[in-house]
Amino acid sequence: MMERNETREAVREIEIAGRTLELRYTVNSLCALEERAGMPIDRLMDRQFSATRLLLWAGLVEAQPNLTVHDVGALIGDSIAQGGSLEDIVDVCADGLREAGFFGHDAGKV
Repeated sequence: MMERNETREAVREIEIAGRTLELRYTVNSLCALEERAGMPIDRLMDRQFSATRLLLWAGLVEAQPNLTVHDVGALIGDSIAQGGSLEDIVDVCADGLREAGFFGHDAGKV
């Protein structure tokens, strides 16, 4: 069993659509993602927009508990309208998951 001081609390600030938000993935946030999706993360990845919205929400909800999945979808939409891409959001999520220790540092994209 991992001792408390060995766990990673990878917190990073990200900017999406002109908003600065705190991104932090935890076991609880990933469980909430799977519960909300009704399926494990690996199956969810077949649904590109749904997966991206839920992955981003799971990373943001710990620090911004009032942020809804709908709010996150609007953020993604605003980001795309401002010239960003869905792939940019996926990359931010993948980096956050790796930094939190959920995927190896050498692992491919989520």
